[in-house]
Formats: sequence, C-alpha cells, structure tokens
Amino acid sequence: SVRAVRTLLNPPDIPISALLRTRSIPNQRLVKALGISSTFVSDDPGVHDNFTREAKVLISAVSAKDGWSRLVDVAEACVNRFLDAKSLDYATFVQSVTLSVVLAGLLGTDIEDLDPVDVAFVTKAINERWAQSKSSTALTTEVLDRINHYIIRWVPDRTNPLNLIIPAYETMWRVAATAVVYSNRNCVLRDAFISYDENPTDDQFRAFANEGTKAQPSVEAIISEVLRLHPPTRHITRAVVAPWWKRPFVPSVDVADVEEAQKSLLFGSNPESFNPMRFHASHSAPRRDQLYAFGHGKLKCVAASWAPPAAAVITAKIMAKLDDVVFKLQEGPRIGKREGWEGWSIE
Repeated sequence: SVRAVRTLLNPPDIPISALLRTRSIPNQRLVKALGISSTFVSDDPGVHDNFTREAKVLISAVSAKDGWSRLVDVAEACVNRFLDAKSLDYATFVQSVTLSVVLAGLLGTDIEDLDPVDVAFVTKAINERWAQSKSSTALTTEVLDRINHYIIRWVPDRTNPLNLIIPAYETMWRVAATAVVYSNRNCVLRDAFISYDENPTDDQFRAFANEGTKAQPSVEAIISEVLRLHPPTRHITRAVVAPWWKRPFVPSVDVADVEEAQKSLLFGSNPESFNPMRFHASHSAPRRDQLYAFGHGKLKCVAASWAPPAAAVITAKIMAKLDDVVFKLQEGPRIGKREGWEGWSIE
C-alpha cells in the first residue's frame, strides 16, 4: 500500500546514519557489478553529504537559464548523432542518447569524443552488469575495466564518474523510451512534446493545452503518468537490522513495492490504464510528490524535480524526428522495462 511504502522509506525518528545503513546493505551488489562507491552503497553520512552536494552543483548548473538551453542543444545534438543508421535497435538508441546527454550535458564531455560504437558498448554493459548483479552470476572484472576505460577517457577530471552517471542514466533512459512509445501512439501527446520541443520552458512543461472538457495533457502530466505506471525503480529494498537472536525469525530485507502502490485508486479510476489527464485539476489530481519513483523522505533522489523535465527534453527531441516519413518507430510485442525491448526499432 501507499502508506506501507511511505513508512518504509521514511520511518519516523530514525537518524540518517541508520537510514543510510538500511539502504546500503542491499545495494552492496552494485559495488562488485559497477564499482560504485557513492552514498547508495555507503552508510557514511560524510559520503552522503559529499555526493548530495556534488549532484546539486551539477543539477543547478544545468537548471539556470543558460545551462538549461545548453542541455537542450546537447540533447538535440545527441539525437542527431545516433539517428544515422538505416535501422536502429530502439533500446540501444535511447540508451545511447541518454548516456550521451548525461556525459555531455552534465559532465562536460565533448560530444565529438562519443563514438557511437563505444557508447553502445557501455550502455549494454551497464545494463547487463546491473541485471547480473541481481542473480548469482559470477561477475568478471574485465567488462567493468572496459566500461571504466571509456568512462575515464570521457570524464577525466573526476574520481569514479560512474557514481554520478549511473543514477542519472539508469532511470532516465527508460522514462524517455516509454514516453516516446505512448506519444508516438497518440497525436495529442505527440503535440504536447512538439510544443515543448519548440519552447522547452518550465511554463510549457506544466501547461495543459485548452480549457475545460477540451483540456489536453501537459508534458509534466505525461511524464508523471509514465513514472506512475512504469516506474523505473519498481521495488525499493531496505535491510532489516535486527538483534542477532531475532535474525532467524525476521526477513533480512523489506521491499517497498512502488509499482503496486502506484496502481492504487488514490490515483483515480482505472489505475492500470495510461491516462495523463488524471494529473489535471479537474480530477482529484494526485500530486507529483505522491509518486515514489524517486523514493521518499530523507533519502529521496536529489534530482527528483530536475529529472522529469530532462527526460521530457530527450523525449521531445526524439519525437521531433519520428515523423513517420524519414524515421518511424517500429513497435515490438510489449513495452519493455530495463530489458524486454526485443522487436522495437527505428526504421
């Protein structure tokens, strides 16, 4: 339930060090898989403060007017850079664009240095390592060494850039990939993104077209509905720290089922269907802060308010190219998650 998710992610009267500990224990798999050393895998409040500060500096640099318009230009350049082949695997394309936007837009990599073959290798390897970390597959270090070989070349001036790249890239590519699918199926949603492409401002992000019964969803509402129905983080795990004598009797982890909670009737009727208008004031509009895709409480993602417009810019730049004449989205059997995009391509 929504209440259970809120309580697990934001328990009352728990110090930050204890919260960090319950988060870091289940995430240890990411240390081996991707060499992460950030607050996601550490229970040290100092590591947490440093990560949060660094992330906020990067985000504020691309939120201010000039920084934002540069990010928009970078997104357009990245879409054009990867839309060059006759037939493209859809997931690889969106992954490559998103990773490049994170690298060039947030971390200052020169777009010209991002060779499409290398970028596709890194995105695929990150995905596979993430998936393998959830199974008992033994992970070799050579793939991680190759990932880091490219990452250090692209971002030479930071220690372990994957700490910042993974949280931004990992969730954003799936939000953009899913938003493009729905908008490509529906001309009203397409129009919203085309308008945002032409005018990528905060006001346009929030603007519902028309009034009354003719109202059409804002880009913010479309992204919110993607986050609600297809949350990139479907389950958030916390360790249960119990005294030694209780351990045989209590589960070692608690899981917040974000995906299930966001299909509750709190979000209006037919919660299993995709309907961005549920975020319009004429409905009992759920607020964006009732979505748990970015967590909740003291450890909520620092990019929670920046990521939706950023994902929307990537979506808008892709939609501007999918005109069904030069480029057309060929659908596969189902909308994927981290995996499951077989059969999807851009022709």
